[in-house]
Amino acid sequence: MAELLGSPKNAGLDAGSTSKAENVPIKVTSIRLTQDNYLSWSAALEIGITSRGRLSYITGDKPAPPKSDPQWETWALEDSQVK
Repeated sequence: MAELLGSPKNAGLDAGSTSKAENVPIKVTSIRLTQDNYLSWSAALEIGITSRGRLSYITGDKPAPPKSDPQWETWALEDSQVK
């Protein structure tokens, strides 16, 4: 296990920034959307997106900063998780 933590592959995730570790793609719900389950599917999706702190990207409450802003790269990465 110590070999895994010290490997260059994982070094970017362990550099003290939680935002990098949070940007790993995850499956939000196992519910597959059908003609008959929109309400349960959308509720599960909203819970999953909210639990990852990304609902504001969907609602537009977190608009994109200018591309010259140092936070733009982080915003773009997080926004791409919910497209």
